[in-house]
Amino acid sequence: MSHAPLRSGLVVLMIAAALGGCTRVNNHPDASTSYNTVVPPEPSPRPGLVVTDEPAPNVIYRAGSHDTVLANGTGNEASFSPINTQHIETLVTQKARDLSHDLEQLKHNTDNSVDQLQVLQAKNDKAAADYYSAVAAVSTELEGGTTPGNPILVDRWNIAQEKLNALAQDSGLLSDLATDLANQASRASYLLDETQNAFSISGAVPEDHKKLTVVQDGVERTIALINRLLGKTNDEINRRATYLQSERSNLQTLALGIANGELYGKSLSNTLFRKTLSGDHGLYKGGSPQASGGGDNMGGVPGMRKPLVIIRFDRANVNYEQALYTAVHQALDKYPAARFDLVAVSNLEGNAAELALASAEARKNGEMVLRSLQDMGLPLERIRLSAASSKSVLNSEVHLYLQ
Repeated sequence: MSHAPLRSGLVVLMIAAALGGCTRVNNHPDASTSYNTVVPPEPSPRPGLVVTDEPAPNVIYRAGSHDTVLANGTGNEASFSPINTQHIETLVTQKARDLSHDLEQLKHNTDNSVDQLQVLQAKNDKAAADYYSAVAAVSTELEGGTTPGNPILVDRWNIAQEKLNALAQDSGLLSDLATDLANQASRASYLLDETQNAFSISGAVPEDHKKLTVVQDGVERTIALINRLLGKTNDEINRRATYLQSERSNLQTLALGIANGELYGKSLSNTLFRKTLSGDHGLYKGGSPQASGGGDNMGGVPGMRKPLVIIRFDRANVNYEQALYTAVHQALDKYPAARFDLVAVSNLEGNAAELALASAEARKNGEMVLRSLQDMGLPLERIRLSAASSKSVLNSEVHLYLQ
């Protein structure tokens, strides 16, 4: 048997097998019109990982679905990429937006309050400087000596009074600012509660809670700022109130000095603010200023206690204010809570008509000294006015005692 035909057949089969990977021959059943058809190869499986420098495909979120699809895909390929929640609207999203708007409005009001407090402080400082300038001019003239009731000093005193009234008006604006800040603090507390409650609302996405956290931090910082401003405003109000009360008394004493052409100094009422730590009950511990009688008992007879001041009205226009002011001021420096007995003393000798006239004259002089003490700033509740008579008194006298 010859091997030549066998070798030829093997070669044909090898060629056909090589060509079979790229073409496939279909024989038409019709033998007369047989032809060959080239069929493309089957597609290879899609790779699990593709490394390329081409841009990533666009991702579209389909409303009502939890799937993301490729923009150039058929829509049937499911993707497990993270969902973009920044554009999802929920009830909490709207709530966070409203709270953020309220917070911005609160910050705007707080910034305005800061500016208003600074303006009021600067305005008050200028008014106080103008007031001190007017008072200093009057005090300088009185210290150098001037005529009683000098009209120039009266005009300057009126200017000082106007400056002090301006300070009082600005203090009213500070009170209004404190009220406004208190309302802002209440509003901020409400916003903080609303923000904290919004965290418990169902149906929120993580982005909503991030927005609520930003709002909550902003509200807490604003509350701290409001509380600090409110404390500064209240401190300023308290300082102004004490200052105005003191300076009104000083102006009253200054008016008395202008009327008499003498400089007395600060009002006696300002000494009353210097209280001891133990209170009024411990002021006289270890020795009472009362020589006899004890308690509030005056003793009946002026000579039983040593008076601080004796004013003798033995002539017209007795100039007693300076000595009276000095004595009372020294007493209050030593005993800040001291009280005083003002005794109008008349002569005990003469008939009934003369005794009545002498008693009436002494009472009139006592009331005049009482008004002087009031003008010097000593409160009336610290003074007890009474009358007495003595054989040793030739003319009307007024005695001042420590109770």
